[in-house]
Amino acid sequence: MHRSDFNELSCFITIYFGQDYDLIDDTVQVEPKIRIFLEQEHRASWYGLVADIELFLSKSDAPGALFNHYFRDEFAPELWGTTAEDFLHLVLRMVNDAIKEYEDNQDQS
Repeated sequence: MHRSDFNELSCFITIYFGQDYDLIDDTVQVEPKIRIFLEQEHRASWYGLVADIELFLSKSDAPGALFNHYFRDEFAPELWGTTAEDFLHLVLRMVNDAIKEYEDNQDQS
């Protein structure tokens, strides 16, 4: 596997948690940045991010170590008070919740 196999995840981390993260949101909290991603990005990106995270988690017996290998130069989860696995599961939950809400609203239309 290569980092490019997870393009949507890579872009998400670089844009929302990279060195200029404070331009997105000046807090050091993870959740506000995920919410901003959901507000700013097209739904196709939501689905792509979910697919990347699910693939990432399924391809490694040690997702934390693999995450550090690929993304350590961009994002250190422990500096944000979390682990790589907890971070990925949080993003997955929040994005899946947004997808479900969107799809439920579409069904009601």
